[in-house]
Amino acid sequence: MTCAYSEMYLEDAMRTLGEAVDFALCDQGLNPLELTAILSNSLEMKQFERGVPRVVCGMSGDELACEIIARAGLKPAECRAIYPFDRSPEYWAGWVLAYTQWTSCLGFSDLFEVAPLDWIIGSYHPLHEAPEDKFAELVINKWNKVQADRKGLKAARKATGLTQKQLASQSGVKLRAIQLYEQNQLDLRRASVSSALALANALDCAIEDLIWQPIALEYDSQTISSVKL
Repeated sequence: MTCAYSEMYLEDAMRTLGEAVDFALCDQGLNPLELTAILSNSLEMKQFERGVPRVVCGMSGDELACEIIARAGLKPAECRAIYPFDRSPEYWAGWVLAYTQWTSCLGFSDLFEVAPLDWIIGSYHPLHEAPEDKFAELVINKWNKVQADRKGLKAARKATGLTQKQLASQSGVKLRAIQLYEQNQLDLRRASVSSALALANALDCAIEDLIWQPIALEYDSQTISSVKL
């Protein structure tokens, strides 16, 4: 995976989104479900995930939140003259959300499918004391689980109503291999062409429909000089 922007901007991005979420929830008075919906459809968040400098590190979190809120048709509260020293659970939610988006390369709307803001805030204890990649790993695992039910060999097999044993019988591919493919312990992309084609024919689909690989966390957040949350 290629991240949308350089690691040198990551901490700034995390701080910006932390401030923005804190402002929107604590000063603007939105609730987490409202803010999740607004951010999911926000032009600025689309720009953020693409690494547009103006939104990633070119404005304060309060300014970013005000712009998003105004575009959603609401009157934004005034930006704070002094930012609170204590970091709130709401701030932490934006902080780890930015990190997770950067390291996974998923869109914010995709992340919100498995990690809406109320759930993230509820994860503050005990995860706020852990490295950011612990939270990111939890969210990515949730994402992978959901996608595994929608894509790949397992989803295609379930759509046809076949059991693993029946698929093995119809395709000629060993049952144990099918089990390992579905558990992502074997990479179907490395299977022989004949095995992949046999599975696709048995499931009446294209080989491409069977190939899905989970996202793997490749970054170590220990390198981030995190503020104390």
